[in-house]
Amino acid sequence: MAANQAILDATIRHAVFLEKLKAGEAGKFAPFLKEIDRSIRDRLTQSDLTEYNVKRLEALLKEVDSLLLGIFDRYRAQLNLDLIDIANYEAEFEASSLARLAPIGVALDVVVPTAAAIRIAVLTNPLSVRGTGGGKLLKSFIQGWTSAERERVNGTIRQGFFEGQTNFQIIRNIRGTKSAGYKDGILATTNRNASTVVHTAIQHVSSQARMEVAKANTDIVSEVEMVATLDSKTSQQCRSMDKRRFPVDSGPRPPFHPNCRTTFVLLTKLSDMFAKGATRASVGASGAGQVSASLDYYHWLQQQPASFQDVAIGPVRAKLFREGGLSIERFAELQLDRNFAPLTLSQMKKLEPLAFVRAQLLP
Repeated sequence: MAANQAILDATIRHAVFLEKLKAGEAGKFAPFLKEIDRSIRDRLTQSDLTEYNVKRLEALLKEVDSLLLGIFDRYRAQLNLDLIDIANYEAEFEASSLARLAPIGVALDVVVPTAAAIRIAVLTNPLSVRGTGGGKLLKSFIQGWTSAERERVNGTIRQGFFEGQTNFQIIRNIRGTKSAGYKDGILATTNRNASTVVHTAIQHVSSQARMEVAKANTDIVSEVEMVATLDSKTSQQCRSMDKRRFPVDSGPRPPFHPNCRTTFVLLTKLSDMFAKGATRASVGASGAGQVSASLDYYHWLQQQPASFQDVAIGPVRAKLFREGGLSIERFAELQLDRNFAPLTLSQMKKLEPLAFVRAQLLP
């Protein structure tokens, strides 16, 4: 019992550590962003765009894009190295967690995948992200972001030229204004998108590395069980994924969406990882606390006040949750389709029209 509690606690603590690691890794983009800002300003202050013709503009855009490509390529190279290091660390963490399952005096022969096997899994298994990024390999996922950001900068310059804006106005549109803390320019969007890409990529490499450990130890591991974060920020997908179990060799894996925080626990043939009496962290209406580890997201949400439910899943879904006469299990089923993609309210209504009538959610 104590060992089960220790393993679960270690997994949850590790998920918190991983979120901090993501934030630190995202911060490494800052010097590259400053270089982008400086390079664009230096190039745009060399001549007056109002004196350009279309041919000269296209030459300028090509030059700017080349500058950006060089900066993003250097950042991608650094990020990729860090991601592989993180993946190797995650595999070591999972292997040591499995080894700690053994009773005192008994040693488990836990197999640690090779660095080559981990790298192949990270780079050749697609991201499970639904929507943007879904089905993409890690390399193309990151490249897609850098391409979009380069296109955004060039598009701003091109639009400014055709609208007759001055160089100063175009630079301001790109970098933002001092009065707004430079949060109103397109580079602020680039920075936010960089953070999303980093958070999502790290979740991907973590999942893939840990799953390689599971696949290498099928004599010990029987299934994987999803563990969503119990708070008001948890996404529709992750709320319904919480506590779902999948075979070691199939099924979706986090990240399920950009900035996904859902993790998983390896269930073993030795014991039930979520043993009776175990707990997990939650952040409900009354603040941080501990709840039973066997409690899934929607059973936990049922214990929260209506005001918190409204914030967590939206007022319409919350009203349906409380007054639609659906079981918690059925409500959870209605959140995702067979491919684990979120269902809209209209799609839910087609499946359970009487629930909407009972909740007085008309038309």
